[in-house]
Amino acid sequence: MTPETLLLAVGFSLLFGVVFGAIEFIKRKFGVSPEIMRRVAHIASGFLLILDYLYLPQVVFVVLVASGGVTFYVLSRLKLLTSVNDVSRRTVGQYVLTFGYLAAYFCSLPDLSVFIPSVLIVTLADSLAGLTGTLTKSPNKTWFGSAVFFLVALAMILGTGAAAVLPALAIAATLAVIERYSPLGLDNLTVPVASALLLLAF
Repeated sequence: MTPETLLLAVGFSLLFGVVFGAIEFIKRKFGVSPEIMRRVAHIASGFLLILDYLYLPQVVFVVLVASGGVTFYVLSRLKLLTSVNDVSRRTVGQYVLTFGYLAAYFCSLPDLSVFIPSVLIVTLADSLAGLTGTLTKSPNKTWFGSAVFFLVALAMILGTGAAAVLPALAIAATLAVIERYSPLGLDNLTVPVASALLLLAF
């Protein structure tokens, strides 16, 4: 690893810590709903992941994501990340998200151009669908939330040029169904993996 790469890896790790520290501070200081802060953390992690992917060598990227997942798990078990863990519903989404990122990356190896769209879909479509449910005070996933997921996923696919219009419609619809019926937050794993595989297929 070159000194420049090491500095970048350390810098990105510190940035991740600062961002999540700020999210935790806001939640505790101002009493913002953990459901809302959880979505904010989800979006932040997705964009930080893309930043890592764009600027780090592949091996360093994988190691950094994996080590970040372990660190996140430890901090969660120590109850230091209330912004993502203090939710009333039963979910393992915060724990499987790292596996979702890594699995999508390895699924994308035949054509890594599908990796960023896959991350954007789970980052934005999934988060905004969940935020829709939070704002409408629905304890369960709704068809309205699924519609939001479909539209955002479609926008991500078309916006990144990952597929033409008709395949994009089919992929977004399929992913909306997968997201809706993935229980216990497992959509953080199923959605990015399915996104990568479907985009590769089309």
